[in-house]
Amino acid sequence: MKRTNSSKAVAELLTQIGRLSHSHGFTGGLNPAQWMALRYFGQANPSVCTVMRFADFYGSSRGTASQSISALVRKGYLVRRPSPEKKSSHILEVTDAGRVLLSQDPIKYLIRGIEGLPASKVADFAESLEILIRHLFKEGDGDDMAIEPSE
Repeated sequence: MKRTNSSKAVAELLTQIGRLSHSHGFTGGLNPAQWMALRYFGQANPSVCTVMRFADFYGSSRGTASQSISALVRKGYLVRRPSPEKKSSHILEVTDAGRVLLSQDPIKYLIRGIEGLPASKVADFAESLEILIRHLFKEGDGDDMAIEPSE
C-alpha cells in the first residue's frame, strides 16, 4: 500500500477502515448499530446507561437509539430497570446472554489490528482519532464531551 500524508488520503483510509469494520458488524444476529449499543452499555457507568445518554454519545437521534436498544431488549441482551434516581426514567443493563455475546464482539478484528501497531505509535494514534472525533461532533453540532462512555 502506498504511504501518503495527504489529508484526503488519510480520510480515505479511515473511510475504508470504517467500511471494513462495519461489514464485520453483521454477525451474532446483530447489526453494527446494535453492536455499538451493546458495547456501550457493557462498558458504561450505570449513571449514563440511558437511551438519551447513549444517543448523545453516538450523535444519533433518540428514536434511532431507541430502535437499537429495543431490539437488544427483545433479544434478551439488555434489560430495562427503573432508575433509582428518577422514577420516570429507566437504566439499561447488559444481561448474562449479552455478556456472552460481547465476548464474541466483532470489534476484536479491529483490536487485533491495533495491537499489531508499534506500541510507540498507539498513544499518538489514539489522540489523533479523539481529535478527529471531537472535530466531527463539532461540525455536526454534537456534544464533544460525549467521547468516553465510562465518564
